[in-house]
Amino acid sequence: MGEGGALKGHMARALRQVRRYLAQVDAVVEVADARAPFTSRSPQLAELVGDRLHLLVLSRGDLADPQVTRAWMDWWRGRGLEPLVGEGPADPRLVSRLRRRLAQAPAAFKPRVIVVGLPNVGKSTLLNGLAGRRRARVGAQPGVTRGRQWVDVGAFWLLDTPGVLPPRLGGTRRLVLGALGLVGPEVAGAEEVAAFLIERLGDHPAFQTALDRWATAARAAVRPADDDPDRSAGAVPAAGAAAGRRGTARPRGRPAVEAVLEQLARRRGLLGPGGRPDLHRAAAVFVAAFRAGELGRFSLERPDAVAGPSPADEPGSGAGDPVSSSE
Repeated sequence: MGEGGALKGHMARALRQVRRYLAQVDAVVEVADARAPFTSRSPQLAELVGDRLHLLVLSRGDLADPQVTRAWMDWWRGRGLEPLVGEGPADPRLVSRLRRRLAQAPAAFKPRVIVVGLPNVGKSTLLNGLAGRRRARVGAQPGVTRGRQWVDVGAFWLLDTPGVLPPRLGGTRRLVLGALGLVGPEVAGAEEVAAFLIERLGDHPAFQTALDRWATAARAAVRPADDDPDRSAGAVPAAGAAAGRRGTARPRGRPAVEAVLEQLARRRGLLGPGGRPDLHRAAAVFVAAFRAGELGRFSLERPDAVAGPSPADEPGSGAGDPVSSSE
């Protein structure tokens, strides 16, 4: 079985497991990434929750555009969900609010709670914060949590379970998830994710400014050889050129993206044999910087670009137009 088949098999088993666990719980805490809170939800979960208490936690709120996140909060409330935002790992204010709310979940005895979401979205980190001590393995790779773990919090029981990945990865969905680190490189490689981010965010001045600043943050501009004028380490080409604008003839697509990555490689000193820019390394470093928030606070989707009341109704194009905040 290839990597893709193994991944699908693993996620199918995880979904069956969640179905079994849901039959045992009184409340569901769903975790999604605040930078893409529509695409980073599981389309299957809404129909499985039923009449249980359903809380939606937007993790990594400190990495998203706060104005767009507020708009998402209003959007979800209008659809009957209770959204909460986490500002960083194990945000103490979020943890306190969750504990109080979960203690009030309707239940015959002590409420039983499940924490669910896509792989690597922050479930185990949230569980550890709620438990008050480390109870689940946390790692940087999607799907690192293994098996069932019950945690007695006092006012309620917590059950952590492996994340559920939506089986539909068509359109830009897999690239959005790849940009957030919610799927592995076998689903969305570094170079195509970097191209997606450059094309998606490139028209925003805040992103271009952040990109240019970040390109030289770890290393001074590479000094070109005197006899090689093509090895200039000047400013990063306008990322907006990769996306193009209405009514202009700006270049777009792969050549423009490669120009940005090439200049990033030169500015960061990511060179291969003969001093040639290493585009793969540049893409990987760039994507990692976006995930860590080193480029600033950017959201990949906004509610006014979403069609349908839930992820299950997503047409497949994914995130709509991006919105970026000040850096």
